[in-house]
Amino acid sequence: MSGNSNAALRAFAFVCLQLLLAAAGQAQCDSASVNLHGAVGPDIPGIPQPLPDNQKPPEPATDDKPLEPPILPEAGFLSDTHYTSQFFGFSFDLPLTVRGHEIMMAVMPVRQHALLALQYEDGAHKGYIMITADDPRPGYEINTPEKTAQEMREWQQANAQLGQPQVPIPDFLLRTSRFYHQFQHRGKNYSAQYWAGFNNYLVKIVVRTNDAEFLRKAKDDMSRAQFYCRKDDGTLATEDGKPAKVEGEPYSGPTVPTFLVNAALHDEPARDINRGKVTDGFYRNPDIGVEYRLPKGWVQTSVDMSDAPMDEDALREYQFLHACEQMLLQIAPQNAPARSDNLKPLIVLRALDPNCLDLHTATSLTDKHTLDAVAATLEEFGEFGQVGSDELKTISGHLFMIFHGTIPASGRSEDLSHRLSQTIYATRYHKMLLMWSFMAPTTAALDQLPTGGVSFADAPPIELGTSNRTVAGR
Repeated sequence: MSGNSNAALRAFAFVCLQLLLAAAGQAQCDSASVNLHGAVGPDIPGIPQPLPDNQKPPEPATDDKPLEPPILPEAGFLSDTHYTSQFFGFSFDLPLTVRGHEIMMAVMPVRQHALLALQYEDGAHKGYIMITADDPRPGYEINTPEKTAQEMREWQQANAQLGQPQVPIPDFLLRTSRFYHQFQHRGKNYSAQYWAGFNNYLVKIVVRTNDAEFLRKAKDDMSRAQFYCRKDDGTLATEDGKPAKVEGEPYSGPTVPTFLVNAALHDEPARDINRGKVTDGFYRNPDIGVEYRLPKGWVQTSVDMSDAPMDEDALREYQFLHACEQMLLQIAPQNAPARSDNLKPLIVLRALDPNCLDLHTATSLTDKHTLDAVAATLEEFGEFGQVGSDELKTISGHLFMIFHGTIPASGRSEDLSHRLSQTIYATRYHKMLLMWSFMAPTTAALDQLPTGGVSFADAPPIELGTSNRTVAGR
């Protein structure tokens, strides 16, 4: 064997030794029983068990067996300065505060999970930290001497010519439930990447920044990461069985958990939402308990559903939204004045299933944090346009979330001259989130738009306004 090959082997042996010695110092949890086909055996305390087939929802509840939702890979606890993964059993301090730095992410692909995403920008300095996880894959689920030897041979062949270890390293090193890392520095840009295998899942933590101090803090925080064992009831414990002290509130990640997205795409619960109908100038939906008086001279129009995105990831998010949403009504003026750009006012009524979307809505006039989170979610879906400002208002005893902004005209999302001004009124009613979108070619036209009247369960009609002149930015 050449000198370069010997150097590579020595370097590899050193990496293996350091990682295995480091793993010995963490909390030691029982290992799951896994057969050669990758199916997980009996549930053993202290180990996160792989979820059922992602394409299948949980078994339905019965009177004698109520539905207990599984603990999902995204399950964790989050404070303003600390993150804990309940599913994988690790925690660490964060290099930046959560408040003001959370970012929303698109729904993840079928077998990937988003656990946390934070970013900041301070003058010329900027950076982010992101935690994701990949589902178990065939061949990754168990160590055997033959598998380890094969992976070492493949690694040696790939790296002997280079004379130094390269990432990725062999899979069996990722089965130690311990983070290993790689640091990179190019000019003023820094990155740190951490990988670990937890019960066949691959967890990845990525830090990227042009701020050396931010990178240093992230590395220090990761060096003090704690590891726990998960009990049958989902609580975390230290190696000696003592309950772990968890900081923060329950948290399920920066987007909808992947298992819930897959279940929604499988079940399409929005199909069961009654669409109601228009008669004598009124939209009525007795199943939901809402009645809407159309503005005078407005008529129901057909809904164009032909603009589904072509990109695979964007299409998945589009299909997920429509699995949880029912378009109830779209109306326009029967004799709208002609415009050179062919834009015309529209009013759209939707019913969204918040449970399907894993969407928390505001519960009081002071719940601004949740209001802003809903605004970010609407923007992430793309179909609701951009939100410039938001507010909370109580009208006749109903709490409304109100969003002001713009929305692209159909099929013209890149043309700023073909955007409609928009005001959205959204309120929870009968487990649904009812959402009225009022759209007009200009802000002035939107201010003058007739809105009609909304009645809930035979109550007096509510008049909704569309002016956003007095709303402060969020």
